[in-house]
Amino acid sequence: MKLIVNADDFGFSTEVNENIIKCHLDGIVSSATILAGGNQFQEAVKLAKQYPNLGIGVHLALDGPNNIGTKYTSLLNPQTGTFYEDVVAVDKIKKRDFIHNEMIAEYSLQIEKVLQSGISVTHLDHHHHFHLYFPVLKAVIEVARKYNIKYIRPQKILFQTKTSILKKIYRLYHQYYLVNKWSTVDGYTNLIGCNSIQMEEKFKSMLNSNKKTIELVVHPLVENGEMDFLTNHETIEIARNHIINYGDLE
Repeated sequence: MKLIVNADDFGFSTEVNENIIKCHLDGIVSSATILAGGNQFQEAVKLAKQYPNLGIGVHLALDGPNNIGTKYTSLLNPQTGTFYEDVVAVDKIKKRDFIHNEMIAEYSLQIEKVLQSGISVTHLDHHHHFHLYFPVLKAVIEVARKYNIKYIRPQKILFQTKTSILKKIYRLYHQYYLVNKWSTVDGYTNLIGCNSIQMEEKFKSMLNSNKKTIELVVHPLVENGEMDFLTNHETIEIARNHIINYGDLE
């Protein structure tokens, strides 16, 4: 069983950048997705080049002050000139208010900014997991094809304890759609809301899973306990023979 440990929000801030690199060098983070519109994007690019064993994907965004383009009729809040905040953006996605071609144009700008910085892109995922909504998923698949980016974060969410049957069926349908359109792995999970004991239990369940490849999505911060877990000696030891990044799948 192989495990991709991907840290989201690379480029968001200096603290996030430093934490990701620490968990890569002293822990099990094997991959990170870079936020092209992040305040510390250039710093993240410099670090990515300094540590080439860290696989880099693009963390596409449609909310917050993360837009690259400025001339859209549907994507931007006219009062701020930036993307809408996450709750408003989700509502607009559900209502299909965002114009598909504008999403493609913005995602293209974000991907091109990363590529033009000299970074090889291993995969795509989405800020706040917006790619779990079907209109966004279709746009992400389209830009993955456009730029020949081989992998997209999966739709199937693993090791959830409080998920309705209907939601599971919905996610399975999306995973089936993605698998038939592009390449992905068997599923993903995260450590959000877990205490240290729950993190250990979930991690062992991943490594003992019958899945071929799982992505563990992390947000390394001291306050959420993930920094300590990802750099813990026991975690490193039991994960040693399982860790890869998306680039290793090629």
